[in-house]
Amino acid sequence: MSAPRHIVDSLESVLSLYFSNCLHKERAAFLLCDELIEVTCREKVKQSGANPRQLDFPSLMTHQSVGFDLSIPGLGIAVNECHRARNDMQHNNPAATVDPRYCADAIIDASEVIEHCFPGTKAALPDRLKVTIRVVRLLSRQGDQRQQTEFGNAMQAHQWRGDRERAKREEVIVTPGPRANWGLVIPSEFARVEGLLDRVGVPPF
Repeated sequence: MSAPRHIVDSLESVLSLYFSNCLHKERAAFLLCDELIEVTCREKVKQSGANPRQLDFPSLMTHQSVGFDLSIPGLGIAVNECHRARNDMQHNNPAATVDPRYCADAIIDASEVIEHCFPGTKAALPDRLKVTIRVVRLLSRQGDQRQQTEFGNAMQAHQWRGDRERAKREEVIVTPGPRANWGLVIPSEFARVEGLLDRVGVPPF
């Protein structure tokens, strides 16, 4: 069963924030990932008929309806460690932040938690989100460094306006460039972005 709409919408919000131009976007997206994971697990527990209100984060993760094992290496431990980092950022070190790769890892982990709790969600996602997650995976620890460089160069070199679209005299042309302005074309131009991913050889979604 695919995840409820509010969970998918929250995932889309995290992705949009990650590719935005706002200050401290990685920190904000990382914190929202943790919230998204907790909401996802609470929804799963709730649908099982149990009351998730009194459960803390580890108890949610290990609840029988969710089923993560925090005693062995895997997605559960990775997510729980991110939760601890989030708590430290929120309560002990408010000036702390995360780098783009660490944030990308957290986003991919969040999408995997959603799929774990609600199998079939990833297959049911809109194409624009599938392409966006594919880019995030490339930027995460799972991505190939050579492909990251080639994709960044392709994003910068691509003629996003097309041959027939000419800038007006008073317009300033802003190219997506190496990551900073990718939010201008991700996910709105997802079909073109997907073509660049395929050309570079990035694994499919």
